[in-house]
Amino acid sequence: MRTIAIMNNKGGVGKTVTAINLADILVRDYRQRVILVDCDGQMNLTRFFVPDFDPDAEYTMVSLLEGDGEALWSDNLLQVSKDLWLIPGSPELYTEDLEAVMEGQDQVKTRRVANFVDCARKDDGADFIIFDCPPGFTAASLAALLASDEVVIPMELDGFSVTGMVTMRQQLALLKRSGLRVPRAFVLINRWRATEFVSEVETQLREMSEHVKIPVYQQVIRKSEKVPESTVTGSPLSVYSPRSAAGVDFRRWVRELWGGMGHEQV
Repeated sequence: MRTIAIMNNKGGVGKTVTAINLADILVRDYRQRVILVDCDGQMNLTRFFVPDFDPDAEYTMVSLLEGDGEALWSDNLLQVSKDLWLIPGSPELYTEDLEAVMEGQDQVKTRRVANFVDCARKDDGADFIIFDCPPGFTAASLAALLASDEVVIPMELDGFSVTGMVTMRQQLALLKRSGLRVPRAFVLINRWRATEFVSEVETQLREMSEHVKIPVYQQVIRKSEKVPESTVTGSPLSVYSPRSAAGVDFRRWVRELWGGMGHEQV
């Protein structure tokens, strides 16, 4: 079983869209069993699959952090389609972050997420667990990061891209120096456009990746208006527009991810 955190300190770079289409392609094309976990208080991932979800009445990521719910881990999952399950998000995740810091419970709550992953792996209950994380390090995103084998960093090529990669590397290194298990990190270039500026930034980013030891996937995701349209309809790109530039690119990227990049990181 592989566990992947989709994360970037910067918002608006396509983390949720990446999680949705990664999960869909794994289920649809690779016949994998996937659990999606919404770690964001905005609940965009949850609303995509279950528009009328009531976080006050159902099991959520907050419940997992707090140790609530059914004793059997799989009984807490919300099935959204064949071979695809969800742990929904909740607006209370914002409060959870504050309380975790104030009460010093970060390590306890982080361990609960790791235990959930361990149970799913031990029971062979899933092939992938994918965490959709909010911008920055929160109690939920930190727990997801430390429970993951890999972290995928979607990144739009702009003037802050290289700085963002360096910052992420520094934060991961800080966690490792603190004695915590740090997952392998990879960058996914998102919303790529055929412009001279984008090409220059991409070159800089790929050169910097060798220095900071965070590989960049060869496959990029081209900018496409079909992406925001698909989020409105509540359909992954493989359903809404499989032949769109982004639809084709996501399938090619998952093929690359499926094979693994095989880079060592320190």
